[in-house]
Amino acid sequence: MLEPAPPTKVTHMRIPREAMEVRVAQGISLICAGNVTHMGMTDALELLRGFRATGRRIVMCDTSRLSAGRQLGQAIVAEGCGTIVISCGTSGREVAIGARDSGLDLANVVVCQDSKAACELLANRLLPGDTVLLLGAEQHACDQLVDLLDRRASESHSAAA
Repeated sequence: MLEPAPPTKVTHMRIPREAMEVRVAQGISLICAGNVTHMGMTDALELLRGFRATGRRIVMCDTSRLSAGRQLGQAIVAEGCGTIVISCGTSGREVAIGARDSGLDLANVVVCQDSKAACELLANRLLPGDTVLLLGAEQHACDQLVDLLDRRASESHSAAA
């Protein structure tokens, strides 16, 4: 006789609703998780891993307001299934080294001077279907990335005409 399966375990995200926002721009999903704690980072990576992405899982990590190091870079790859890591801020280099040590190609690990440069780089590399986790980035970085994606789309439409 078959026994009933145990009830599935429901996990609750510890990221406060005001600390995370999901936006879609030009077919690209953006998860903006700016004000997160260490536990919130783990939850954001879990959300990225479970997100229904048809394309790549990309993490833009601004360490200006985060306490981060190589362990975060390793977690982005192992726990978040990140395929591209773009980091900036005081510990951006350490995060990149951790991601590279976890197996990402050197071409898929980039360190930028600041979040503005990271957003500009992202806007040129993103494809429809990609999911981007903006970890530790301020709201204006998310807004800037949306504006850059919209501008890129309007320029490509005007060039095609």
